[in-house]
Amino acid sequence: MKRFEEHYNIKVNQLEVSSAEYHSKMLSLFAAKTAIEVCVVRDSYLEEWISAGWIKPLNDIASKSEMEDYKKRLSGISRERAFYKGDFWGLPYYTGTYCAYGNKKLIKEAGFDEFPKTFDELDEQCEALHKMGVKYPLSLWPGHAMEVANRIMGDCLRAGIYPVFDENWEPLWRDNDKLIGIWEFYQKAWKNKWINPADWTEETSYMIGEFAAERNCFGFHVYYQLRKFNDPKTGGKAAGHIELFKQPAYDIKDYPAKGLGYTRIYSISSWCEYPEESWLLIQFLGGKDWEGKLWMPKKWFLEYGLGFGYPELWSDPDINENAKSWLLPNPSFVAELERNAVAFPHATVPWASDWYEAARPLFQEMVMGKRDPKKVQAEIADKWVELRKKYTGK
Repeated sequence: MKRFEEHYNIKVNQLEVSSAEYHSKMLSLFAAKTAIEVCVVRDSYLEEWISAGWIKPLNDIASKSEMEDYKKRLSGISRERAFYKGDFWGLPYYTGTYCAYGNKKLIKEAGFDEFPKTFDELDEQCEALHKMGVKYPLSLWPGHAMEVANRIMGDCLRAGIYPVFDENWEPLWRDNDKLIGIWEFYQKAWKNKWINPADWTEETSYMIGEFAAERNCFGFHVYYQLRKFNDPKTGGKAAGHIELFKQPAYDIKDYPAKGLGYTRIYSISSWCEYPEESWLLIQFLGGKDWEGKLWMPKKWFLEYGLGFGYPELWSDPDINENAKSWLLPNPSFVAELERNAVAFPHATVPWASDWYEAARPLFQEMVMGKRDPKKVQAEIADKWVELRKKYTGK
């Protein structure tokens, strides 16, 4: 930020909020019409914030040539969200795909040569790992509402359910035996103490520590976590051994399962007082700097492993040199996973956040064996329909 401030002689005041608290904190700030210029918008909240009038497009602030240039340079989900429904909402903070990852050394020690392709194989490997002394083979971290909703959507994809909704936003996961099978596996894993209950409540540093100590083997989250996992300074015994693998499916016929692609964009509030200056900041953070370089997107990757929406950066020698030490088995594998990814099926409706909050306790209680998987299937579908009717009248 110092580089931006010195070049433009503009002072930027930053507000940092934890990931778990971000949505509720921003809603309180929006409700009070707090003086916010630029904010990060997760695609899980994009439609909600647009419908509520909390953010506005940049169509009249960015030039036509600037918008056309970014439309050409951005790819996939990043372009889809930046130019959502024909308007220009901003540029990516970071982007990526929810992936499966595991400790290759541990599974080999347990007698397996390959990562699991199905949930039966995942079950078998978790059991062997637990007997070998891995305390919690399966991580279901994190546990806040948005991430639980993402897991539900990911499980639908792992059950071979795609699309997840029909054209009228009717859920298509009811009475699906494959999804029930996945959730019954979670119940078994919980009962056998293969899952740490702290997964529901703890933050990132806890999860990194669990993998570093080899108390966890398998997880499902974003690939930038591997930067910490495979760094000798933070990865502990697991450093150099955590690899991405293709999403397992309940049925081998659906393997590899599709992954969830996501992006976060920088946008401006509807009451932004300094739109031109804010657009300069958005470009610096999520696009080109005054030298025409993708300076900050590259920096985010080199320092934190955060993905970018610009395919041209995969040709950057600095990025490839950096990634080969931690983005295992190799950086090109990410591109292969992303080709099989789909944008969050549930994110582009204004009732998404309400549904996250309603679905979270139902899912978590089901995993803990307090609810029946088939009934929870119906309950979270019914809640979706109830909220859809509340927001749309149909």
